[in-house]
Amino acid sequence: MELAYRVNDVCQVEEVEDVFRASGIRRPIGDAERIARMIAHADVIVTARDGGRLVGLLRALTDYSYCCYISDIAVDGAYQRMGVGKRLLELLRHELGEDEVQYVLTSAPGAVGFYEKLGFERADKAFVIRRKRNT
Repeated sequence: MELAYRVNDVCQVEEVEDVFRASGIRRPIGDAERIARMIAHADVIVTARDGGRLVGLLRALTDYSYCCYISDIAVDGAYQRMGVGKRLLELLRHELGEDEVQYVLTSAPGAVGFYEKLGFERADKAFVIRRKRNT
């Protein structure tokens, strides 16, 4: 299987919701307006497509010089454990560089090992103000 990867690919709300749903990631599926804003305001989006169908998505916010926050890495369950998430991250790092930019993310408990394998270090000094809408 040959997947097509792209940096800053155009994504439709419905296909992003589909990959979120198929990946198991907890996101506001069913709130099309909010998903549209999530897509529109991302600085970098990296996609994986199988025959045009979105099967992987990385969404990031960055200043392009010091820090990059990875908001989402979502891979359709049928494509997990095939290196898709790893490749999405590699393409992001290639796009932004590794000398100056620091990559930061929060992880679901089940994905901690995945990120550790990719070279992320655990950080214990993160702080959160939770959103009032819990979706």
